[in-house]
Amino acid sequence: GEHGIFVDASTYSHSGCFQNDCHRTDKFRAGDWSICARLCAEIGECTHWSFGVQDGLRKCFLRKSNAGKESGMGWLSGAKACTPPPLPHGFVALATARSRGLVACDGGKGEECPDVLAAIHTWRFAIKHLKQATTGVVDEGTMGHINQISTDTDNLLASVTGDYRPSDADFPRVVYNNRLIFNSLHHWLETLPKVELNSADMSLPTPLRLGWFCRTSS
Repeated sequence: GEHGIFVDASTYSHSGCFQNDCHRTDKFRAGDWSICARLCAEIGECTHWSFGVQDGLRKCFLRKSNAGKESGMGWLSGAKACTPPPLPHGFVALATARSRGLVACDGGKGEECPDVLAAIHTWRFAIKHLKQATTGVVDEGTMGHINQISTDTDNLLASVTGDYRPSDADFPRVVYNNRLIFNSLHHWLETLPKVELNSADMSLPTPLRLGWFCRTSS
């Protein structure tokens, strides 16, 4: 609808998305309302969320206003402020970088790391939270390195998904540099606030809940 916002929901879901693209969607399959609330809280443009059954699937819907709202049997909706407790950025960054899916890709594409695109999206998620944890806190040189791995990872994504001669040839270099920067900040990140993770908490991003990638398929 006109009030929907299109975002990357692959951190939380890989099915039930708009035109089967969970990297640009205003809806996605979810097992619990808290997933909708968690993602809405992460996105600046999102002001409201809804959770209910569409076409036999339980789904989240993200919106930029509550205009056009309707009542529906069995549906839950809430404003941005109605959300589970926030996750500390530094903790999310480090936990994602340590997730078994990403660690398996440290050696590059192979049997243990067959989905390069999923790994790239997961690194982007980790770096996004690293930037939020470090902005205004670390020195200019360190921030420059963080911004560089962010740019390199985005460029790799563009290369892999490009229409003209898509290539993942730069994957090993980008992953190596990402790991290098995260390792250099490891001890500092360990000093930041932490939370206990529970795999039964459906609101957690997939890399934190299950150690899997931010999936690429829908």
